[in-house]
Order: sequence, then C-alpha cells, then structure tokens
Amino acid sequence: MKKIALIIAFAFPVFPADGQDFKLEKLPEFINSNFDEITPVPSRDGQTLYFTRVGFPEFDHTLFIDSVDQYKALGPDKYPNVLAGVYSQIAGTPVYNTERSPFNQDVWIARGDSIGIFDKVSHPGYPLNNALPNSVVTITPDPNVFYVINQFDRRGNMQRGFSVVRRTTDSTGWSFPLPVEIADYYTITSDVSLTMSFDGQVLILSAARFDSKDMDLYVCFREGENRWSAPQNLGSIVNSAKRETTPFLSEDNTTLFFSSNRSGNSDIYICRRLDDSWKNWSAPYRAVEPINSPSDDSQPYFNMTSGYLYFTSKRDGNSDIFRVQIAPPQPTEITVIGRVINRKTKQVIPNARIRYDAGGSAANSIISADGYFRLKIPKGVKFEFTPEKPGYTGQKETLLFRRDYYYFDEHYLDLPMDPLEVNAKIDLPPIFFQQSKAVILEESYGELERLASTMLEIPGLQIRIEGHTDNVGKAEDLLQLSEERAEAIKAFLVQKGVSKGRIKTIGYGPKYPLNDNSSDELRSKNRRVEFIITKI
Repeated sequence: MKKIALIIAFAFPVFPADGQDFKLEKLPEFINSNFDEITPVPSRDGQTLYFTRVGFPEFDHTLFIDSVDQYKALGPDKYPNVLAGVYSQIAGTPVYNTERSPFNQDVWIARGDSIGIFDKVSHPGYPLNNALPNSVVTITPDPNVFYVINQFDRRGNMQRGFSVVRRTTDSTGWSFPLPVEIADYYTITSDVSLTMSFDGQVLILSAARFDSKDMDLYVCFREGENRWSAPQNLGSIVNSAKRETTPFLSEDNTTLFFSSNRSGNSDIYICRRLDDSWKNWSAPYRAVEPINSPSDDSQPYFNMTSGYLYFTSKRDGNSDIFRVQIAPPQPTEITVIGRVINRKTKQVIPNARIRYDAGGSAANSIISADGYFRLKIPKGVKFEFTPEKPGYTGQKETLLFRRDYYYFDEHYLDLPMDPLEVNAKIDLPPIFFQQSKAVILEESYGELERLASTMLEIPGLQIRIEGHTDNVGKAEDLLQLSEERAEAIKAFLVQKGVSKGRIKTIGYGPKYPLNDNSSDELRSKNRRVEFIITKI
C-alpha cells in the first residue's frame, strides 16, 4: 500500500501568560451534574473525556469480599451496611451515608467529535468501576491503555497505589486492573495522583512521603513493563511547604502544570524544566484568570490536539469541569490504516492478530476479522507491530513519527506474513549473542518466545536451526561457535515447553556466507541464525 508523504514543519505550544485573554467554557450539564466531577483526562485525539463522578447515587455496586460479590449475595437491604463498614475502614472514622461518601467514585466517559464538542456520556461497569474509589489518572502512549488509582485483586482486596487497565473487545469492554509497580512506593495520606509523559518513559507523582513537607511532586523513570523507579523529589523550587497535587507534564516534557494551595485556596501553577536532571526548574507562576479564581481550582490536563486546558473548579459550588483554549490545535496522533497480507500472493489474510507495543509498555493486540485494522498512535513514540496467525509467520515492523513534523492524518502499513511450508525459512529479526559466545542477549528473548508460542500452537511443526558465522578466526572455532549458538537457541525453546525432538541443529561456520565478508557491515550480516521448517 502506498505510504503518504509528510510535510516538514515545526510547532511550539503556547501556554498561559499574563495579559492574554482566554475564553472560559464550563462543560455541559450532562457532564457536570449536581454532584462533584473531578479528574478530567482527555484522550489524545480530544474526542473522549474520562472523568470521575463523586457521591453519585447511581454508582457501580460491585463489592467483592472473599471472592463473593456482596451486592448480589446480600441484596439492596443488607448491602449498604456492609459497604458502610468498608468505607469506614478506609476513612478510619464511621461512614453512614455511602451514596454521598467521597469514597464513592466512578469513572464516566464523555464522547464527542473532532473539535471536542461532547454530546453523550456513558457509565462503564465492572471491572473498570466497582463500589470502591475508581478514577482514571492518565493516558499512556497506547490509546487503549490507562492508569487508574488503587490496586485490586479478584478476591476484593484493595491497596494504595496505581493500576493499568486496557480497553478490550469483550462484553465488559475493560480488562481487570493490574498493579503498577513503583519501587519504594508509599504515601502517608490516601490522596495521590500522577501523570505519564507523552513518550511513556516518565511519571510525575504527587504523594506525602517522609521527605515531603505536605504533598510533594516526585519523578519516576520507567524500568520495565509497568515497573518504575523509586520516586525522587522535584526539589524546593517546585515544592513548597503546602500541598502540590494533580501534576500534568506537557508533550515536550518541559512544562509542568500542577495545583497548589501555597497562596491559600488551591490554584493552578506552571513551571518549566531547565535541564535534563529533573531537579532544576523555573519558579512556578500562578496561571491567569479565568483559569484560577477565588475558589479552589485544580487538576489541570492539557490536550495539545485541541489546544484545551481542562481543569476542575469549585467556583460554582460543586466541583465542575471547565476548559480554556490556551494554544492553537496541533494534532499529536497519526491514524495507522493497516492490513495483513500474504507476502507471496499479496492477498489479505483474515482473522489475524496484530500485536503492538509502545515505548516499552506492555504489548496489546487487535484481532482483525477481515485482515484490516486502524490504530491511532502518538508522534514521538516508537510503535512495533507484529502480525500473528496459526500457519503463518510474520516479522515485526516499526513506526516512529517525529514530533517536530506535520504529517497527513493517515499512514498506510502492510504487515506481510509467510505461510509455513516445508523448506521455507521462518523470518525472524536477527538473534543477538554475546560477542564470540553462545549466550543469547536478553533483547532477543521476545522473538524467541514468539517462535516458541508458534511451535506450541502448531504441534506438528518441526524446524532445523542453522548457525552461521563470518570468516574472522579459525575455521574449526567458527564451526564450533555456530553449533553452540544453534544449540543455545534449541535449549531456550525447550525451556519454553517445545519438545526437543521437534528441533534439529547444525552449525555451518563460515561455509555459507551471504556476501564476501569484505567489510564489518557485510560480515555482520553473515553472522546469523536461520530457522528452516522441516515438517508441518
């Protein structure tokens, strides 16, 4: 499929400064009810808004205790007393009115059009919501993955912290929340919040810890799939003796919005990161009116696609959601329109699974019934796509759209697959080893795990692993190295559950080069491992 050309341009966001006029917009009544609405989190395309409604009578009543849903087991007469007991344990004081309790928090979703005009709301059920506090706190580079407050298990226990949830295609529409691991995580109070950087590599966390004066802002760095480093205090320039909460980090990782009560009521403040240390910041300044008011204003979240800064305010009594356009709209996503095709025949392959992952986060997947798929991905984040289907093998494709370019809205992507046939090669990216050794590097584990999964799905598949080297060294040493590397891969696959009788190995050393070994680049291509199908 033809790829659309790009247009090179540069765009810089504009942020609130003294003397600028901003038009304040309160979101409509079907979003702002007579109850409190908090934590507005817009999707990257600006067409969806996730928010939390507090103390609303029509909340999700699901409450598991020892794996039993108490609402279904006890009924509406006895259930409120049990829920009151749970809320009382969380609060540390008696709670009598569970409907109006601040621990009654559910996620709601508003949807609209491309210019951010919302026209409908929905109220998801379990497992995104339950009778305990629920709130989306940040989007991630994956448009189907979000971070929420608290950690849950299926028996019904809840712990402080954060979880990751995924939008799914099943009847519930959401996966069960899985815990996010932050090293040395604790907070002295129950009030926490965080935001994730545009590229998914940094968290800015608000918490009360032993090195904070009240609620302080901290930075954490990604260490793996849903794993983060211990929080590091942002320092005394950003943090005051008062409360700093609800951070939001701009798309370029330099501008930080947050709320603070350092001047009395809660106000929204802005500062800029001055270097790469995450400890050197400009002095925060208070956002101008009408963003701030004499009442509490907090929970800023800037959406670059629409140019709107969303926030909450109690200026009309309850906590409501407002927005102000503080920058011109600048698209931050590209719609990838893809198809899975047979490499030989060029025909579309139906019922394929497309796995994708972004910025080191956990892999997600799309099931394509007709062989076509669509996915919005953010600029500046590397995405990897891998097609899968029994009877075929496919190779990983990588996309990265630069943040400082403008592109057309749509990008076309073909994911070729090869049918599994006797004597055909299984096309995998290069498998990497320690230099001159038969030790597989961790960066190649994912591809070998994918090969193991394919072999487990197709019990009749048998392969031959062929090791090859360049011509630098003694022939007998190179032959031995190629054999040992093939055996190392076999051992890896066997450890993953593949029967060793299905795998043969052979080492050819430098006998079958792909080229003449006349340069380092050419020699690197000759150092390879190939996978040949011997039976299916």
